[in-house]
Amino acid sequence: MRWELISLPIVAAIIGWGTNVIAIRMLFWPREPIRILGLELLGVLPRRKGDIAQSIGEVLEDDILPVDDLIAAVNTEDTRAQVAELITDNLTAKIQRFLPRFIMEQAEDKIRYHLRDLLDSEIESLFDQLGHSLSHDLQSKRLLGKLVEDKINSFDLIHLEKLVLKVTKNELRYIEFFGAVLGFIIGLVQVALVAVL
Repeated sequence: MRWELISLPIVAAIIGWGTNVIAIRMLFWPREPIRILGLELLGVLPRRKGDIAQSIGEVLEDDILPVDDLIAAVNTEDTRAQVAELITDNLTAKIQRFLPRFIMEQAEDKIRYHLRDLLDSEIESLFDQLGHSLSHDLQSKRLLGKLVEDKINSFDLIHLEKLVLKVTKNELRYIEFFGAVLGFIIGLVQVALVAVL
């Protein structure tokens, strides 16, 4: 009788751990439908991949990375300065093709200075206009969410499983361990009940 009481928490811990391991595996497996006695077994991820992809896209677009925040992150002073420099360099190169070389040698610094001055005065306004237009287009068409949804749907199940495990590996192990701890506690409660009765 004593051995049975001692082994009860251990067996309950193994059962708790095992059921959590099986439950976690059933998120991904089976990847293809298996029919048993008229029931179809299919993992949660293979069954609901499209719905999960859509939900992730919506959460990303609405909560994690809203379009306005994304555009604000790009519309910085450094970005505007880099764009102004790039445009100045490109316009200067184009002007060089039309002006004789001896004029360009004398005027290149002045042309570059005036182009940069003009761009510096206009670039913030242009970025704001572009940001509003881009923000409206991205929000109305829900392009970011759709892009994420399409990307997730393009992954095969093995790759998607690897991604999920890469992100949640430690948390899933914790769930498995917690199942063992909970099973052990339930086994101790059972031992206490048997001892009292």
